[in-house]
Amino acid sequence: MSVTPADRQHYDAIVVGGGPVGSIASLHLARAGMRVALIEEFEHPYPYPRAVMFDAYSCAILAEILGDDFSRISLKRTPRAGYYLDKDNLDEPFAQTALEVGDTRNWFVQPQVEDILRDVISQDGNIDTFYGWSARKLYTEGESQLTIEELSSQTMRELSSTYLLGCDGANSFVRKQAGGSLTQLGDNVLFLVIDAISAPEHRVGDDGCAYQIVDQQRPTTYLPMGVDNHVRWEFRINPGDDILEIQSPERIRELIAPFSDPDHTELLRHTIYKFNSLIADRWRFGNVFLCGDAAHQTSPFLGQGLNMGIRNTRNLCQKIELVAAGKAPSSLLDRYQAECFEDTKGTIKEALKMGKLLFNTSPPANALRGAISSLRRGKPIDITAQIAPTARALDLADDVPSSLRKLLPRVRVEPDSGDSTFLTLLHPERAKIIADGPIAAGVFDSLGALPDSVRPDLYAAVDGPQARTIGQVLAIPDTRQRSALFGDTSYVAMLENSVLLGRFAFGDEREVCNAYRAAFQLSQS
Repeated sequence: MSVTPADRQHYDAIVVGGGPVGSIASLHLARAGMRVALIEEFEHPYPYPRAVMFDAYSCAILAEILGDDFSRISLKRTPRAGYYLDKDNLDEPFAQTALEVGDTRNWFVQPQVEDILRDVISQDGNIDTFYGWSARKLYTEGESQLTIEELSSQTMRELSSTYLLGCDGANSFVRKQAGGSLTQLGDNVLFLVIDAISAPEHRVGDDGCAYQIVDQQRPTTYLPMGVDNHVRWEFRINPGDDILEIQSPERIRELIAPFSDPDHTELLRHTIYKFNSLIADRWRFGNVFLCGDAAHQTSPFLGQGLNMGIRNTRNLCQKIELVAAGKAPSSLLDRYQAECFEDTKGTIKEALKMGKLLFNTSPPANALRGAISSLRRGKPIDITAQIAPTARALDLADDVPSSLRKLLPRVRVEPDSGDSTFLTLLHPERAKIIADGPIAAGVFDSLGALPDSVRPDLYAAVDGPQARTIGQVLAIPDTRQRSALFGDTSYVAMLENSVLLGRFAFGDEREVCNAYRAAFQLSQS
């Protein structure tokens, strides 16, 4: 809704930045009953695509936040990603992933997603939108004080809030005002990024697939996304390239010609991207928080830039919801960075590693790839298993016993509703307690009173739906995987996004509940 000077000036939360991360954060906090002001300097969403891929976790969060409106998003599941030595032969990868394990990668068009998010936000009475307003001054004196300016009229407004989230991108105003600094984790890389429309009959490659081409002259990413005939290319800028010349119409036609008929390709935009690998040293300044690209930036080789922003900001919003409701102390908010920092830093480094692997065109590297391709012609290396995420431990304290630090194995499961998938891809937006057998009534009732966003789902690994149990039935067909999952215990407790809380024996149900509450610094039952 639009606001007038007579409307309220104080909010429970101010979100600076109305891209996907800021919009999702605003909706989460508003659904928790908080009054939110969303500040975004662009009156309308940026009309061209930037991020292009949602992972399973981001899709789950969007489905939860948007409800029935989620179906309005045009998504194309990625059937496979391939790694190629020759741009002229995209039928022979030397390595590939076949993503049959679930909707782990989905292409989308960002302007459509932002339009839908804005539409849903406009219907939420707890969110006041300030589109076309820019943040000008921020200071904290017990609460956040923010001066904003309407760009069209130069009208100034003063707002205040209990919490403030800086979701305002790589050049974050909030980060600079708070005195935050960035650490560089690797070299910056320049790419020419081209977005276009090209129908399948005028281009090569399969819809939805990703082609990583280790071209000796110019490493290239080619993405015929399959959403509204959208195609993206990312061409590495080599040392000595003339930046203006490589963006000329003639040069762009030459670059895309091996992939798409230039005469039947509608160019949407082209730009030079500098892919950074940066992470902020501090994510919290009192009750001011950095989120998304304001807190971390990564190269695109794992497709995790926006996805990291969504999952980390979700972590923060859950904690703010609990603290604002008086269910947890403010110290819980320190765990936002503590829980997300190392995973985020590791993902950025993995993306750097992947980039170096793909785009190392030195003679020894090319010779090795050529030898592998010749030896395995027609049999590309299958790296599918690396796509399904592994669970990781939550370090709650220095004295957490080693039994709680063990990571979960990859386990394929069959829920009684839904397709076979990996456990880590089963409703990744939800916490879970999985029992090795039926769950008795009443044993986890104390967790039922928690807010829905942190309340765990219960699963019982039993032989069939006829078994009497509380919670959902979950089959684990592979007995070895089942044994590896439970070991000599009876319960596995997971927080959302595949964070392992611990394994517990039968009879220790109270300890399960207490460990779960400890993860959110809630009072013990």
